[in-house]
Amino acid sequence: MPKIYQSDAASIFIYGQMFSINNLMVIASKCEMLYLQRVVIMNNDVIVPETEEDQFYFETAVSLETLFKALPSVTDFKYYLPFNSVNIITSKTADELLKIPHFLSLDKFEISQIPEIFDIQSFYGHIKKNKKTKIELHFSDQISDEYKTRLQTIVDEILEAENRDYKVPWISFFGDTRFSREKMISLYYQT
Repeated sequence: MPKIYQSDAASIFIYGQMFSINNLMVIASKCEMLYLQRVVIMNNDVIVPETEEDQFYFETAVSLETLFKALPSVTDFKYYLPFNSVNIITSKTADELLKIPHFLSLDKFEISQIPEIFDIQSFYGHIKKNKKTKIELHFSDQISDEYKTRLQTIVDEILEAENRDYKVPWISFFGDTRFSREKMISLYYQT
Protein backbone atom coordinates (compact mmCIF):
# COMPACT_ATOMS: atom_id res chain seq x y z
CA MET A 1 0.00 0.00 0.00
CA PRO A 2 2.67 2.62 0.79
CA LYS A 3 3.96 2.39 -2.80
CA ILE A 4 0.55 2.99 -4.40
CA TYR A 5 -0.33 6.64 -4.76
CA GLN A 6 -3.09 6.44 -7.38
CA SER A 7 -5.31 3.79 -8.91
CA ASP A 8 -7.75 3.86 -11.80
CA ALA A 9 -8.96 0.30 -11.20
CA ALA A 10 -12.60 -0.15 -12.17
CA SER A 11 -13.00 -3.54 -10.46
CA ILE A 12 -11.51 -4.49 -7.12
CA PHE A 13 -11.79 -7.67 -5.05
CA ILE A 14 -10.28 -7.63 -1.54
CA TYR A 15 -10.23 -10.63 0.78
CA GLY A 16 -9.32 -10.82 4.48
CA GLN A 17 -7.63 -7.45 4.81
CA MET A 18 -7.72 -4.41 7.06
CA PHE A 19 -7.44 -0.92 5.61
CA SER A 20 -7.76 2.60 6.86
CA ILE A 21 -10.44 4.40 4.90
CA ASN A 22 -7.76 6.67 3.40
CA ASN A 23 -5.76 3.68 2.11
CA LEU A 24 -8.89 2.15 0.62
CA MET A 25 -9.65 5.42 -1.16
CA VAL A 26 -6.19 5.35 -2.76
CA ILE A 27 -7.05 2.12 -4.58
CA ALA A 28 -10.85 2.35 -4.85
CA SER A 29 -11.73 6.00 -5.41
CA LYS A 30 -12.65 5.37 -9.07
CA CYS A 31 -13.81 1.81 -8.60
CA GLU A 32 -17.15 0.79 -10.13
CA MET A 33 -17.21 -2.83 -8.96
CA LEU A 34 -16.10 -3.44 -5.37
CA TYR A 35 -16.15 -6.85 -3.71
CA LEU A 36 -15.07 -7.07 -0.08
CA GLN A 37 -14.87 -10.38 1.74
CA ARG A 38 -14.10 -10.35 5.46
CA VAL A 39 -12.53 -6.92 5.06
CA VAL A 40 -12.48 -4.33 7.81
CA ILE A 41 -12.18 -0.65 6.96
CA MET A 42 -10.85 1.26 9.94
CA ASN A 43 -11.09 4.92 10.86
CA ASN A 44 -8.01 6.82 9.72
CA ASP A 45 -6.72 7.57 13.21
CA VAL A 46 -6.68 3.92 14.31
CA ILE A 47 -3.58 1.76 14.07
CA VAL A 48 -4.44 -1.35 12.09
CA PRO A 49 -3.77 -4.44 14.28
CA GLU A 50 -1.05 -6.72 12.98
CA THR A 51 -1.92 -9.95 14.78
CA GLU A 52 -4.33 -12.39 13.21
CA GLU A 53 -6.13 -12.97 16.52
CA ASP A 54 -7.28 -9.32 16.52
CA GLN A 55 -8.46 -9.58 12.93
CA PHE A 56 -12.19 -10.18 13.44
CA TYR A 57 -13.18 -7.84 16.26
CA PHE A 58 -13.07 -4.17 15.49
CA GLU A 59 -15.03 -1.57 17.36
CA THR A 60 -13.30 1.12 15.32
CA ALA A 61 -14.46 -0.09 11.92
CA VAL A 62 -16.24 2.47 9.78
CA SER A 63 -19.92 1.96 9.14
CA LEU A 64 -21.27 0.69 5.85
CA GLU A 65 -22.88 4.07 5.19
CA THR A 66 -19.56 5.88 5.77
CA LEU A 67 -17.94 3.54 3.29
CA PHE A 68 -20.64 4.25 0.71
CA LYS A 69 -20.39 8.01 1.11
CA ALA A 70 -16.70 7.72 0.22
CA LEU A 71 -17.33 5.60 -2.90
CA PRO A 72 -19.57 7.57 -5.28
CA SER A 73 -18.36 5.71 -8.39
CA VAL A 74 -19.37 2.23 -7.20
CA THR A 75 -22.28 0.71 -9.11
CA ASP A 76 -21.77 -2.96 -8.17
CA PHE A 77 -21.11 -3.65 -4.49
CA LYS A 78 -20.67 -6.94 -2.66
CA TYR A 79 -19.61 -7.21 0.98
CA TYR A 80 -19.22 -10.44 2.92
CA LEU A 81 -18.96 -8.99 6.41
CA PRO A 82 -16.25 -10.10 8.85
CA PHE A 83 -17.24 -12.42 11.71
CA ASN A 84 -17.87 -9.54 14.07
CA SER A 85 -19.39 -6.59 12.27
CA VAL A 86 -19.60 -4.28 15.28
CA ASN A 87 -20.07 -0.70 13.98
CA ILE A 88 -20.15 -1.80 10.32
CA ILE A 89 -23.89 -2.49 10.51
CA THR A 90 -25.90 -0.59 13.13
CA SER A 91 -29.56 0.08 13.78
CA LYS A 92 -29.18 3.27 11.68
CA THR A 93 -27.47 1.67 8.67
CA ALA A 94 -30.59 1.12 6.55
CA ASP A 95 -31.90 4.66 7.04
CA GLU A 96 -28.47 6.22 6.48
CA LEU A 97 -27.81 4.23 3.29
CA LEU A 98 -31.13 5.42 1.87
CA LYS A 99 -30.05 9.05 2.31
CA ILE A 100 -27.04 8.57 0.00
CA PRO A 101 -28.03 9.48 -3.59
CA HIS A 102 -25.56 7.15 -5.34
CA PHE A 103 -26.67 4.22 -3.15
CA LEU A 104 -30.12 4.52 -4.72
CA SER A 105 -28.67 4.19 -8.23
CA LEU A 106 -26.57 1.04 -7.74
CA ASP A 107 -26.86 -1.74 -10.31
CA LYS A 108 -26.19 -4.42 -7.69
CA PHE A 109 -26.03 -4.47 -3.89
CA GLU A 110 -25.15 -7.70 -2.10
CA ILE A 111 -24.29 -8.10 1.54
CA SER A 112 -23.69 -11.30 3.51
CA GLN A 113 -23.59 -12.15 7.22
CA ILE A 114 -26.03 -9.34 8.06
CA PRO A 115 -26.64 -9.14 11.82
CA GLU A 116 -30.14 -8.68 13.20
CA ILE A 117 -29.42 -5.12 14.28
CA PHE A 118 -30.00 -4.20 10.60
CA ASP A 119 -33.40 -2.46 10.32
CA ILE A 120 -35.01 -4.72 7.74
CA GLN A 121 -38.38 -2.93 8.00
CA SER A 122 -36.90 0.39 6.86
CA PHE A 123 -34.95 -1.31 4.10
CA TYR A 124 -38.02 -3.23 2.95
CA GLY A 125 -39.75 0.11 2.35
CA HIS A 126 -36.91 0.89 -0.09
CA ILE A 127 -37.12 -2.57 -1.68
CA LYS A 128 -40.79 -2.03 -2.56
CA LYS A 129 -39.87 1.18 -4.46
CA ASN A 130 -36.63 -0.08 -6.02
CA LYS A 131 -36.81 -0.49 -9.80
CA LYS A 132 -33.07 -0.48 -10.59
CA THR A 133 -30.85 -2.30 -8.09
CA LYS A 134 -30.51 -6.08 -7.87
CA ILE A 135 -30.47 -6.63 -4.11
CA GLU A 136 -29.17 -9.73 -2.34
CA LEU A 137 -29.40 -9.91 1.44
CA HIS A 138 -27.84 -12.91 3.18
CA PHE A 139 -28.39 -12.89 6.93
CA SER A 140 -26.14 -14.28 9.65
CA ASP A 141 -27.01 -17.66 11.07
CA GLN A 142 -26.87 -15.97 14.49
CA ILE A 143 -30.16 -14.06 14.08
CA SER A 144 -32.97 -14.73 16.55
CA ASP A 145 -36.17 -16.62 15.81
CA GLU A 146 -38.09 -13.34 16.15
CA TYR A 147 -35.95 -11.73 13.45
CA LYS A 148 -36.33 -14.81 11.24
CA THR A 149 -40.10 -14.45 11.59
CA ARG A 150 -39.87 -10.82 10.41
CA LEU A 151 -37.79 -11.92 7.43
CA GLN A 152 -40.19 -14.74 6.63
CA THR A 153 -43.13 -12.31 6.70
CA ILE A 154 -41.35 -10.11 4.16
CA VAL A 155 -40.48 -13.07 1.93
CA ASP A 156 -44.09 -14.34 2.11
CA GLU A 157 -45.42 -10.89 1.22
CA ILE A 158 -43.14 -10.71 -1.81
CA LEU A 159 -44.05 -14.21 -2.96
CA GLU A 160 -47.79 -13.63 -2.49
CA ALA A 161 -47.92 -10.24 -4.21
CA GLU A 162 -49.65 -10.37 -7.57
CA ASN A 163 -48.26 -7.06 -8.79
CA ARG A 164 -44.55 -6.49 -8.25
CA ASP A 165 -43.49 -3.27 -9.90
CA TYR A 166 -40.09 -3.39 -8.20
CA LYS A 167 -36.93 -5.50 -8.48
CA VAL A 168 -37.52 -8.60 -6.41
CA PRO A 169 -34.69 -9.04 -3.88
CA TRP A 170 -32.88 -12.22 -2.97
CA ILE A 171 -33.30 -12.75 0.79
CA SER A 172 -31.69 -15.74 2.46
CA PHE A 173 -31.41 -16.87 6.06
CA PHE A 174 -31.11 -20.16 7.97
CA GLY A 175 -34.27 -21.65 9.37
CA ASP A 176 -36.57 -20.39 6.64
CA THR A 177 -38.55 -23.65 6.54
CA ARG A 178 -41.56 -22.29 4.62
CA PHE A 179 -39.33 -20.43 2.16
CA SER A 180 -39.75 -21.52 -1.43
CA ARG A 181 -36.19 -21.10 -2.68
CA GLU A 182 -37.00 -22.14 -6.25
CA LYS A 183 -39.88 -19.68 -6.48
CA MET A 184 -37.77 -16.83 -5.06
CA ILE A 185 -34.89 -17.66 -7.42
CA SER A 186 -37.30 -17.56 -10.33
CA LEU A 187 -38.74 -14.22 -9.22
CA TYR A 188 -35.28 -12.75 -8.63
CA TYR A 189 -33.95 -13.60 -12.07
CA GLN A 190 -37.13 -12.55 -13.88
CA THR A 191 -36.90 -8.96 -12.64
